[in-house]
Amino acid sequence: MAEQKFQIDIDDRSVRVRLNVSEFSPHGRFYWCISFIALGALGMCGVLFLPGKHGNPSMWHDLSSSPVDSGNFMFGVALLLGMGLLMVLLLWRYTLSAYPSDETFQCDRSMLTVSKVRWLDFKNEHWDTRSYAVAEIATMRYRAIATARGMSIYGLRFIAGGRKQRVLPGLKPSEADKILKALKVLGVDVPDDPKLPKRLAEEAENRICGL
Repeated sequence: MAEQKFQIDIDDRSVRVRLNVSEFSPHGRFYWCISFIALGALGMCGVLFLPGKHGNPSMWHDLSSSPVDSGNFMFGVALLLGMGLLMVLLLWRYTLSAYPSDETFQCDRSMLTVSKVRWLDFKNEHWDTRSYAVAEIATMRYRAIATARGMSIYGLRFIAGGRKQRVLPGLKPSEADKILKALKVLGVDVPDDPKLPKRLAEEAENRICGL
C-alpha cells in the first residue's frame, strides 16, 4: 500500500480532511483493478490445472472426464466458484482500503459529512455522500479498518446509522491523534484510547530510524 497524503484543516468550528489520491496516483486504482483480476485468474488456473497431492490428477482432469450433468462435474464447478468468491470476499475490503479513491471528511458541531468517489469510477466524477448528526456518532477511534494476511490498514472507525463506518484509510497515528482531539472538542464521542499513545511512539521511532 502506498503512503496516503491527507490535507487536514482544523479550526474552532470544524474539522476538514481530504484524501486526494487522484492527484498523486491518477491511474493507481485502474492498474490495481487489472492486477487484482489477473491475480485472481492466475489463482483460479492454479487450482484448476495443478495436480493434487500424492500424484492425484488435477481438477481439470476430473471435470473434463466427467459428464456435464454428473454429480462430480457439478461439485467441481461449485467448489471452483466458491473458492473464487471466498478469495474476493476476503481481499475486497483490504483492496478498497489499500488503493482508496478520493475522500473528504468534514465535521462541525452538528453534522459529520463523508464523501467518496466510487471505487470503480476511474474518472473521479461520481461522489457518494453520507451525513450523520454528531449526536448519533458513537466510539470514534483510530483502528484497523482492513486486514489481510497479517497486514492491517488503519483509519477512523465509528458507529453511526446503525452500523460500523470506516473512513480515511492510511491515516497515520499522529494525524489521527490531531483529528480525534479536534473532533472531541466539537462534541463527537471520542473515548480515551490507551492503544493510541503506543502507536504514536512506534511512529516516532520509525521516523527516527528512517532519518
